[in-house]
Amino acid sequence: MHRIEKAHYGELRKHALECFPEECCGFIVADSETGVASVRPVRNVATERHQADPETFPRDGTDGYVMDEKALFEIQRALDAGEIELRCIYHSHPNGRAYFSKEDAARAMLFDEPLFPDVLYLVLGVDRISVNALSGHLWNEERREFEEVSVSHS
Repeated sequence: MHRIEKAHYGELRKHALECFPEECCGFIVADSETGVASVRPVRNVATERHQADPETFPRDGTDGYVMDEKALFEIQRALDAGEIELRCIYHSHPNGRAYFSKEDAARAMLFDEPLFPDVLYLVLGVDRISVNALSGHLWNEERREFEEVSVSHS
């Protein structure tokens, strides 16, 4: 079973509810020196991209997410510099269900390989008033697919 710290889960819930009816997205990272983990929310720019170019970006923030490029660049820079370790990538589904969709799996891949094979992917199912579901997903190298894993947040 994978464990999310209670305080971190609280931050994820807060972010998901603040973003509703759009998807939230972000990371849980750990400082490489201290091991202290923190939640790094990222702005979902899917609606902006969709409004600017609906053909290239057919989904808006209500049914997809696109992480802000500046935030992604900073996370990647910190990863490359060895300053942080990536623990989780998270996003929400504002339809109240927590599942790893085919779109989610495709976005986690580059060609036939996962971008971050050892990272836990979290999905929060959120509705207008609460987060009512949480699912975790890890890459299974033997089966060559993401599989659901148990996640605790107490």
